[in-house]
Amino acid sequence: MRKHLPVLLDAFQTHQPGAGTISENLAAIAEALIHYYEPLLPMSASYLADTELLERYREAIRPLNAGPQHLLTRVASSIEEEQRLGRLEKRIAPETIATLLLGPCFQRAFMMQLPGHDPLNKTDQQFAEELVQGLLAGIRPD
Repeated sequence: MRKHLPVLLDAFQTHQPGAGTISENLAAIAEALIHYYEPLLPMSASYLADTELLERYREAIRPLNAGPQHLLTRVASSIEEEQRLGRLEKRIAPETIATLLLGPCFQRAFMMQLPGHDPLNKTDQQFAEELVQGLLAGIRPD
């Protein structure tokens, strides 16, 4: 799991709040999330299928403050900073917006694994850009 983390963290480093456009930043982060989730899904299946292995995994990540909840926190912090800068609407909680971004990214990675192809016929970049376009429609300031 740690092997794939640097690429994801690089997206957060490169696309910081206040720099570039919100659209570009969130789309790049969404695409990086998809690429992060893709190799993790098969590994996660083994954890979820074996309760003992799942408990060992949970014990291993606890002291590291690692795990999927930290992606939510990281994205929410980015969203919160954009809200503070006035580039995003403040009426929706940052954690809610982060969840609305993370969920479809995970779903896309899942759908690419299970049937083995994209039912939407889109590249990851197209998917991420369109996802962010839809998301931003409701959270940009008037």
